[in-house]
Amino acid sequence: MKINSYFLVLIVFLCSVFLFQSKGYGIAKPQSKIDITSDSLVVNNKKNIAVFTGHVVAIKGKLKILSSVLNIIYTKKNKIKILIATGNVHIITGKDNITGGRAVYYNKKKIAVITENPVAYEGKNKIAGKEIKIDFKTGISTVIGGKKGVNAVVYSNKSLTVQKPPAKTNVQNKINK
Repeated sequence: MKINSYFLVLIVFLCSVFLFQSKGYGIAKPQSKIDITSDSLVVNNKKNIAVFTGHVVAIKGKLKILSSVLNIIYTKKNKIKILIATGNVHIITGKDNITGGRAVYYNKKKIAVITENPVAYEGKNKIAGKEIKIDFKTGISTVIGGKKGVNAVVYSNKSLTVQKPPAKTNVQNKINK
């Protein structure tokens, strides 16, 4: 099911630029400041894994990502391959945010997948499902519903009105007879 949810794409796109430093988007400079705090950090250079654990907070500008654990799997050339945030994940930018139990970003495919009760919010608007998948190459966001289906609550700034159909013209009256 293709969802017309530009705010969802924007949130996750900003997150990818923030943490994943994808050079192709031209927005974030790889050398720009990212502030990550946690209770502990373990880096295993033989396995190319960095693990931030406990009260993880990653901040870049107005974008903030919170989780219990943040795993970064990288190449031998120190480029990010996969980023995995788990445990009470919150991705926040201004009034917009995504929550879930797990968020995985695949840098080579440019795909982010949020699972474990994911919900995307833009102000009062929200979209929830079993899985939210964002493909940055195509710009398509997909929400998979699972047993409960997809739940979207959208508030409109304008009130909906029903207009009367226009009065029939003489030509239309003659055709209908």
